[in-house]
Amino acid sequence: MLTLIWGTIFTFTVYVGQLTTAFGLSGLQASSVFSITTAVFMTAGGLFGVIAVRFPLRPVVAAAGVGLAVVAAVFQVVNSYTGIVVAFALLGMAGGTAFVIVVSLVPQWFDVYQGRAMGLTMTGNGLGVLLFPFVWLWLFDRVMLRTAFTVVVGVAALVVLASSFVYRRPPSQAQSPTTVDLTRLRSRLANESFSATVVGYGVLWGWYYVLSSQLVDILTGNGISVDVASTAFGIVGGVSILARVGSGFIGDRVGLRTVFATAVAIAAACVVALPVVQSRLFLYVVLVGFGIGNGTLAALWTPIVLSRFGTENATATVGLLNLAVAGAAFLSPLFVSALRALTGGYTIPLVVLGVVTAAGVAFFHWGTAPENDRGYLNMLFS
Repeated sequence: MLTLIWGTIFTFTVYVGQLTTAFGLSGLQASSVFSITTAVFMTAGGLFGVIAVRFPLRPVVAAAGVGLAVVAAVFQVVNSYTGIVVAFALLGMAGGTAFVIVVSLVPQWFDVYQGRAMGLTMTGNGLGVLLFPFVWLWLFDRVMLRTAFTVVVGVAALVVLASSFVYRRPPSQAQSPTTVDLTRLRSRLANESFSATVVGYGVLWGWYYVLSSQLVDILTGNGISVDVASTAFGIVGGVSILARVGSGFIGDRVGLRTVFATAVAIAAACVVALPVVQSRLFLYVVLVGFGIGNGTLAALWTPIVLSRFGTENATATVGLLNLAVAGAAFLSPLFVSALRALTGGYTIPLVVLGVVTAAGVAFFHWGTAPENDRGYLNMLFS
């Protein structure tokens, strides 16, 4: 599920050129399609996470699969910017629902080794980013965009529908249909530690969404060839596979939060370095850094959050954090595009993005710290 969903949505930078040409989109329109898709992806997942405890799990998984099938059909008939937005928004809604099910369900099945379990699970995201640039390029050599997109999304629909037959919550995590209400949600959001975690986590994903939509443009602007730039994001995915597994094993030994903060700080430094990348060697170093940050971020955040705030209503907790990411998913690519237009290049936007990412690391690390281990940023919340 994760390989197909992540590979379809988050290799947008590879097929955005085809989409722009096929439908006559402007650069801003193309960027907005990705922003809307990712925002709906996280918003739908977040809202589902909050209300999912009221419904049996398998029918919701099946509904997500049906939604993907509808996307595959709709993409064959749309001919306008509005139609594209509708199709991609539905893609984000169905994909986000399936995604939040996976990331909230897996930790509930493990009393120990949650880091390793999530690391192995989240290799799906990395495989999607690693493999799908080549899948898209292979398909584009043989068929038009509409057919290629429908094939990919159709396969994803079949996999999600098949998953609906086997997904279930652990018996120990059975929840009543009245467990989550507005009072409990307000109480959780009023907790300063959880609020800091939500803000920090949302900010932490901004750089990834910028790369997903604009990495090819950034690299070609630095003099990197289009062929190399088109497959560069795949390297991020490949490294992130190792990071997802490795960070889980290391984190279970030395501490999940320490490994998490270190890896994402590396990604923040690479964001700042990206504007000056002009050689392949430097490019590969930066891409490895992005892969380490992305893999660790994807693998460890769920066990860190659930260990700190409890597994009761885990899907709702994960859903609230996904809602925060929706803001970053929507605003980050648009912010970088707008700032680039004002400054005439990517240098200032990416430096700002790197600094914001570092701040997100600090907020998340503080928010998930045990009550008796506060330290830095404590003065901001006292």
